[in-house]
Amino acid sequence: MPDLSQDIIADILSRLPLKSVCRFRCVSKSWFNLTTEPHFINTHLNRHRKKQKIILSSNNSLFSLDPEAPIDDDMLPLEIDFPLKNHPNTEWVHMFGSCNGLVCIMPQPEAFFIFNPTTRESLRVPDCPMPSHICPPEPQEVMFHHAYSFGYASSIDDYKFVKVAYGCMVLIFSLKSSSWKRVQDFPYKHCLEKSGTTLNGAVHWLCRRLEVGGTCVIAAFDLAQEKFSDLPPPESVTDYKRFTTGVLRGCLCLLHQHDRRHSFWIMNKYGVKESWTMIMITDSYSSISLKPLCYWKDTKILLARSWKQLLLCNPNDGTCKNFLGNGLPDKFCADVYVECLISPNLWFRRNSRLRSAPITVLYTFLLLVHMNYLLLVTELSKFLTKKSN
Repeated sequence: MPDLSQDIIADILSRLPLKSVCRFRCVSKSWFNLTTEPHFINTHLNRHRKKQKIILSSNNSLFSLDPEAPIDDDMLPLEIDFPLKNHPNTEWVHMFGSCNGLVCIMPQPEAFFIFNPTTRESLRVPDCPMPSHICPPEPQEVMFHHAYSFGYASSIDDYKFVKVAYGCMVLIFSLKSSSWKRVQDFPYKHCLEKSGTTLNGAVHWLCRRLEVGGTCVIAAFDLAQEKFSDLPPPESVTDYKRFTTGVLRGCLCLLHQHDRRHSFWIMNKYGVKESWTMIMITDSYSSISLKPLCYWKDTKILLARSWKQLLLCNPNDGTCKNFLGNGLPDKFCADVYVECLISPNLWFRRNSRLRSAPITVLYTFLLLVHMNYLLLVTELSKFLTKKSN
């Protein structure tokens, strides 16, 4: 298309489904370069961000499910290849957060990968160097589990993997710097059994202040500033052990975790206590775990129930029905992701280019010095020849 500018071509391609973009990369070298530029990748992501897919993890398997697909088309879960899939030590595939199309998975104990389910690219997170100093547990806490999460800080354009070790040490792995660091200790009373929820560049857990009789708060760990702040929970939420956090269409949620109540909370305006809204579920689904995933056709909420079922909930009257999905695993964990072209290895490539940059700059400097020297010699020779004549 010689009559169309590169900007127009980029605008057209950014509106197409990701599979079509990948096919069109084969048209020409210029189209390939165009669709691999960071600006194009971000534009495509922003235009398709609302079209979410479900990722299911189970025993030695990952599946993708398109909830908006026609029933006779792609409703069946599609199995996804992932790192260490065929390794004999791979059992249950754990997930610790999804952000901008990248998912953090752990197919084996302490083997973490930042994984793009669409392109199948992955980056293994280096082993975390544990400090020699370990926080002593509080007397009433006899056991601590490590907690993990993954998110994106848009203000610094960096993806970060968070590890809360032994209930207190907060360690961060930055994809941009490709390094680990320890930040402030976890300053709350908590029961971190699940990964935190990433929203607005922060990771969230429901906790309690450390002082005696401390109230429940939502701990928000800012990934850019690497500091904690408090968000207010609903007035009726007083036991941090009975709830866990989630996200639904860009809003923070609180979910019942250990009892059989059929409701959850949604914070419609981030950080505003008065914006909490309760969604009641009238149908009698005996369940100790409900996780909202996404809106289905902009009218109903798709829920994961007790690691074995998908439900459609009508938020207006609280009624639910089974979501048709043939071929689901017997037991699974669910999360959402968007199809994207973001490579988890992008920052590694940038760092490699930066490491080679000093050599390139030195070579360019010496080349310029050499060229200037030749130019000076030429001009001096001309001057002496003219003077001798």
